[in-house]
Amino acid sequence: MKELIGKNMIISLGVTMFFLNLTIYLPNVYIFPYPAYLLDLSIFMLFAAYYIKNNIRIPYQNIVIIWIVYYAIVNFSYFIASPAGPEEYKFLKTFFFFLFLLFSLILLFNLDDENLSRTRKTLVYLAPIATLTLGIDYFDPGVFYFGIDIKTFVVGRAASMYLNSNIAGGAMLLMLILGIDMVPKKWRMLFVAIIFIGVFFTMSRSNLMMFFLILIMMFFQKKLNGVHILISFIGIMFFFTWLATGGLDTLSQKFDLEVTDNMKNRVNFFADNKVSDTGDIQERKRVLMAALEMFADKPILGQGFAATRMWDYHVAPHNTFAMHWADYGLFGVLIIPLMFFFSTYYIFKYGSKEHRQVALLVIPYFTLACLFSHTIMIQPFQLATIIALSTIGYKAKKRHMKKGVIC
Repeated sequence: MKELIGKNMIISLGVTMFFLNLTIYLPNVYIFPYPAYLLDLSIFMLFAAYYIKNNIRIPYQNIVIIWIVYYAIVNFSYFIASPAGPEEYKFLKTFFFFLFLLFSLILLFNLDDENLSRTRKTLVYLAPIATLTLGIDYFDPGVFYFGIDIKTFVVGRAASMYLNSNIAGGAMLLMLILGIDMVPKKWRMLFVAIIFIGVFFTMSRSNLMMFFLILIMMFFQKKLNGVHILISFIGIMFFFTWLATGGLDTLSQKFDLEVTDNMKNRVNFFADNKVSDTGDIQERKRVLMAALEMFADKPILGQGFAATRMWDYHVAPHNTFAMHWADYGLFGVLIIPLMFFFSTYYIFKYGSKEHRQVALLVIPYFTLACLFSHTIMIQPFQLATIIALSTIGYKAKKRHMKKGVIC
């Protein structure tokens, strides 16, 4: 019993750290006054020590490790071939963070049961906490930054401990995907409403669109009632129409909220996107085309380590596919497809219907997220989701082999 409580505490604390983005947030606001990768190294060492102390078998047969090795070889090979100046070393540190984080997550989730029940129940409780923090940041911008200049900070777009609004919206969606099955059916629409409020506070267009897509997919998977989905769509559309026709001004007067043109344009995007212009769409098109041109110029080997982050533009391509293609050529083309394959292979071969449904929600999310963001490979909660899928599949395979079923 004591051992079980210990494991549950480790799992819940670990999931909280990663899905509330604390491993990145704490170093950025200097509560942990060292680089993020050192924090993740420390977490990895603590998990490894726990395994050794309790004589727990390390899950080296988790198939996703093959993908991790591939990605590590590609990055280190291209780094060695690069001029290796200060900028390159900065991105190598980020990659170390990535590796420590991945192996920490593999150890963490292996402690959970076959369905990762503790992990997913923890996410159900974290969702309202994350929404609350986003609400506080929405109505009191910058309160979580303690006066520190955060470059991605935008008034009217909450980010709280995620430090970036798009990243925050993605975290809310993954909590929905992984947590919905842990919520009793009569409370699921309340859970969905909490997630929507959190995503709304971020004013992230891509995540709001993905929220609708996920709801539709959950309807076809019979996780949500059709009447509830219809009511949700009608209610949300009326809500955005109200905001676009004076609702934002009403909120600003009642809550002393600063309403910016960026906020109005993002609301107008859903009410009438022809009049919506936040200024960043054209920039994203330019950097995307620049990255694709770099790939076309050197499609076999690519332009080199972190080439799309050390160029003349002040932003990266906002597209993970294009970034990998431009940097690593054909080797980069394989990175995301291999990630999907190795993280879900055992689920589709040995997993339950529920587990396959989760995978079928996660893959479209990541595909679309990769089209809109270049930070997929460094976000703790996104990496945690990939490792959670691979761990569920790994445990399903072990259960299958114990039964002695012959394929």
